[in-house]
Amino acid sequence: MPIAKSNGKTVLVTGINGYIASVLGLHLLSKGYSLRGTSRRAASAESLLKGPYAAYSDRVKIYEVPDMTIDGAFDEAAKGVNGIFHTASPIDLSLTDYSHFITPAILGNEAILESGRKAGPQLSSVVITSSAAAVFDGKKPAPYVFTEADFARSSLEKAEADRKEGVKTNPGMLYGASKVAAERAVWKWRDEHKPNFAISTINPSIVIGPPVYLPSSGSQLNETLKPLFDIFSGATKTIGPPIGSGGFVDVRDVAFLHTWAFETPTKADGERFCACQGFAPLQAAADILRREYKGTSIGEKIPVGEPGVGYQGYDSETGRIVGLDYPEGKLRVSGEKATRVTGLQYIDFERSVLDTAKVLEALF
Repeated sequence: MPIAKSNGKTVLVTGINGYIASVLGLHLLSKGYSLRGTSRRAASAESLLKGPYAAYSDRVKIYEVPDMTIDGAFDEAAKGVNGIFHTASPIDLSLTDYSHFITPAILGNEAILESGRKAGPQLSSVVITSSAAAVFDGKKPAPYVFTEADFARSSLEKAEADRKEGVKTNPGMLYGASKVAAERAVWKWRDEHKPNFAISTINPSIVIGPPVYLPSSGSQLNETLKPLFDIFSGATKTIGPPIGSGGFVDVRDVAFLHTWAFETPTKADGERFCACQGFAPLQAAADILRREYKGTSIGEKIPVGEPGVGYQGYDSETGRIVGLDYPEGKLRVSGEKATRVTGLQYIDFERSVLDTAKVLEALF
């Protein structure tokens, strides 16, 4: 594939060595953009620079931002850019304290927006990576379909109550609370400052799909790819329940939506876009992988679990899944707005699982 020529525009992607950010960065480079990326340590981006980004080395620059919560953290990296994609967010599921999880997420969003104000008049758009966790509220009575009009409240309320009482909060609850609080801070900032650039959020469900580079071992994969790898590699003998809302989206579709929001600022400004193709239980992933790798040494290690249990669409005779869907009466997140407004055609779960598996084979 020929290397795209520079289109003369420069964009900034924070947390460039993250899973979504690294895929987004390569997508932007392939469209001709010059790329600035931030990382806590510049050295951590070496795998990208020597790997998937190597062909674009003249259009990539890495900025070290050790602490994204301080004033001016992104000023140098943002100066003169045409677009900003803020994907960086603290995710450490070992943390149980409000001040170590939620506060940094809020301050990080505020810091990138303030840097955007100083970036120059050429800046047209800031796209914030939020999460379906800021939309989906497990306390809502089922059945219910969540949309961009919804904000999850129970997780943040619980975290705030725990903070007042001086008790620890479940890390998963803290993660959801951090996404709600951080996104609310974005919209509050926009209302107060009325910037001359567009602001939008992309709210992905659980993200899988082929990464553009791999760590040295499967144990170092991110929080959404590792459960899939553990099933694929046979590292786990049991299949866990659906993660979060149970919804999923392919990372390539997430990259598309971020790029569309930047390139279409007048339509995206002030909007949230839930990125969710549909239901994606781990049992369905195991069923897909076991059928694809049947008769191989890899297939022998994939746990069986309870084929077809917990979702609709499984054909027990063929082992195929046709029309994968949530069980009736369940809470779910709708990704319909993204398809209607942007024209996106989501990559389905089976293709996403198999494309991801093909890349993960290198870790065996």
